[in-house]
Amino acid sequence: MTSLTRTIFSGLIAVCTALVLLTTPSLSFAQQGAAGVGLRPATIEEAGDPGSTQTHQITITNLSNAQQTFYLFTRDITGVGNGGTPIFATEDTEKTGYELSEWVTLSTEEITLAGGGEGSFEITIDIPENATPGSHFGGVFASVEPPRLRSVGASVGYEVANIISIRVAGDAVESAQIRSFATNNFVYGEPIIDFMARVENKGTVLVRPVGPLEIYNMFGSKVATLTFNDSKAGIFPLTTREFELVWEDDGPGFGRYQAVLSLIYGDLGRQSTISSTATFWILPLNIILPALGVLAVLLLTVYIAIKLYVRRTLAGAGGIRRRVVRQSQSQQMSLLLVITIVMLAVTALFLIILLALFA
Repeated sequence: MTSLTRTIFSGLIAVCTALVLLTTPSLSFAQQGAAGVGLRPATIEEAGDPGSTQTHQITITNLSNAQQTFYLFTRDITGVGNGGTPIFATEDTEKTGYELSEWVTLSTEEITLAGGGEGSFEITIDIPENATPGSHFGGVFASVEPPRLRSVGASVGYEVANIISIRVAGDAVESAQIRSFATNNFVYGEPIIDFMARVENKGTVLVRPVGPLEIYNMFGSKVATLTFNDSKAGIFPLTTREFELVWEDDGPGFGRYQAVLSLIYGDLGRQSTISSTATFWILPLNIILPALGVLAVLLLTVYIAIKLYVRRTLAGAGGIRRRVVRQSQSQQMSLLLVITIVMLAVTALFLIILLALFA
């Protein structure tokens, strides 16, 4: 494998790794090391007052076997795309009010490491006096390309980011709502239910909504309790994120179910709650259809047998007077009505038994 091929391969792995965010308990969008370089810690999440200064040390590791120079720079996060991937700002990106890179000063802009070697550098975060209260996001990047080559796109390489979140004290807004909560289907043949919820962060700070998802059957009995967002993934301010959750049950399940989603978010002591409900049906057709087929055959057999019996009885009464015939015909109609009522009663009883067995 040539040196250029190895570089391209490492770059692809780094880019894929750099798309992982919003999944760790600390900040939920940390990016881990790629094939050529690693940064520790992967995330820095701190609170700070306007006008204060913070200093953090970052360790960089050369994961390749050859000596390599890494170039360091900062970039803002302006939002989160589909799947939770961060959107990093470019030179022409419009300001959002949650920028951070201008507050960060690096102790060095490049560092050379031997193969497998480690080094460290410091970052200083100066929070302005007029900083907007709420969460501000950015990242410290390590790249094998110098800034000039990155700007003109003249080279192929890899870069890894350490994600930084600074929550500035002040009158920040914590507000979230469940935009939608539903199952992918309304009717299921078995109790393997996939839920999807879209939660919107309408505030100015990162929120991590967590809570129970409770499932009730048609009799109001709780049949399951799931934990929503157990990884404590975060939602970027003024964005909406989709969450998926699957419920599987060992039993066959039957009837109408209701799912209740109750979420809590915010700092301890100032937590807020939001909730939403969804309904779905479980109809195990692999059980219902054969049972209905057997029931239909039994009812049809009874109906034909009674019809033949009535016809045979009427045929044997050919010499009786017309009044008797008319009376027999009236009795036949009454008998058919009784048969219909019995069939409906049997069907209703069959459905009740299904409910008792599978609900």
